[in-house]
Amino acid sequence: MGERDGVSDDAVLDLSGESVGEEHDSSSPFFVSKKAAAILKHEILKQYVVPFASKVGRYAPDGRVVYLDSYAGPGRYEDGTPGSPALILESAARVAAFRQLDCYFVERGRKNFRALSQLVAEAQNHGLAAHALQGRAEKHLDSVLDRAQGAPFFAFLDPFGLGLSFEALTRQIFGTRTQRGASGRPVTEVLLNFNANAVRRIGGLLTSKKDVANKPATLSAMDTACGGPWWRDVYLESQDNPEAVARITHGFVERVRRAVGSGAAAIQVRNRAHHQVAYHLVLFSRHRDGLWLFGEAASLSQVEWRRAQLPPPNDEMLWSPVDTFEDEEAQRARKWVRTIRGNIEKLLRERGTFTVDDHQSEIMQGVLGEAREMHIRAALKELYREGKTTCNGVGAVRKLQITPVSSRQSG
Repeated sequence: MGERDGVSDDAVLDLSGESVGEEHDSSSPFFVSKKAAAILKHEILKQYVVPFASKVGRYAPDGRVVYLDSYAGPGRYEDGTPGSPALILESAARVAAFRQLDCYFVERGRKNFRALSQLVAEAQNHGLAAHALQGRAEKHLDSVLDRAQGAPFFAFLDPFGLGLSFEALTRQIFGTRTQRGASGRPVTEVLLNFNANAVRRIGGLLTSKKDVANKPATLSAMDTACGGPWWRDVYLESQDNPEAVARITHGFVERVRRAVGSGAAAIQVRNRAHHQVAYHLVLFSRHRDGLWLFGEAASLSQVEWRRAQLPPPNDEMLWSPVDTFEDEEAQRARKWVRTIRGNIEKLLRERGTFTVDDHQSEIMQGVLGEAREMHIRAALKELYREGKTTCNGVGAVRKLQITPVSSRQSG
C-alpha cells in the first residue's frame, strides 16, 4: 500500500467507539465549539427528523415516534451551541402539537451525562418526552427497542470511532421491529456515522510494526463492527488511505443494506473542503421517501456547511467572501444541472419513458447529496426547451414522467 497515517496508542478503540480508558467528557476539545463537520450532520438532523416524524407518525398510535441517540454527548457545546440532543428536543417542541417525539439519549461519560441529564430535565419540565440513559449504547438498546414497539423508530448513531456491532444494527434494530407502514415493512430508519478516521487508524495496525497495546482486540472490534474480517483484505489491497476508506465504506453499506433489505444513501463529511474525509453519514431506509428526503436534507445542509467556512469579514479585504457566496452557489447549481441533464439523457436512451421517482440514484449520479429536486426540474425544463423530452418539468418532481421526443414528433 501507499503511505499511511502513523498509528499511535490513542488509535486503540473498543466497540463503544471510545478510546480505551478515556472518558469523553465536556472538557474534551470536541465539545468546546462546533466544528464544520458537526454543522453538516446537525443541519441534516434539523432538516430530516421533523418531516420524518410528521410523515410516519400520521398513522402511529397517539402520533408517537421514537428517536434514539446512542452517543449523545453533553447535549450542548461549552459555548452554548446546541448539540444533537438539544437540536432534536427543539424539533420535538416544534411538532408537539401533532406528534409525540419520544427521545432517548444514551451517554457513557459521567460528566457528559450530568450535563445531558440537566438538558433532558429542562425538556421534561416543558412537557416533552425525553430520557437520559447512562452507559454503553448496546447496554440500553434492547430496553429502548422494547419501549419503541408499536411506534416508528429513528436511530442516530454518531460514535467517536466504532459504533454498534453489525449484529446489533442489522438484527436488533432492524430485525426486531414490528411497527409496519403501508408497504408492510417495519418503519425503521438509521442515520449512521461510519468513521473514516477509525478505518484509517485501525487499518494502520495491519501494517504497523509498532507494539501497540490491545492490537488483536482492536482489530477484532473492527471485525465485529463491519460484520466480519473482510475489510482487512480490502485495506491491504488498496493503494492508499482514500481508496481504502472508500472501498471499506462501500462494502459496509452494501452488507448492511442487503442484510436488512433497505436502501442506503451516503455522503462524505469533511471539516474543510480540502481536508480528508472525516466520516460518512449513511442513511438506511426501507422506503424511497426516506432516501429522497435525505437527499434534500443533505443538499440544503451542505449549503450551510459551505457558508460556515466563510472567513469573517476583514477590513483589509478588497471584497468580502460573503458577497461572492451566492454567485459561487449559482455556479455549482449550473454544474449540477448539467450533470443531471446528462444522466436523464442517458436514461432516455436506455429506457425510453420513465418516472423520476423510480430512478433517484441514476438521475442524481455524481451529485447525490449536493443537488436536489429543484435542480432536476431545471434540467428537465432545459431538455424540454431543446425538444428532447415532452416533459416540461411542471408539477411534483418525483411524479414526473419523462418521455423522449420521437423523430416524428421532433420533425
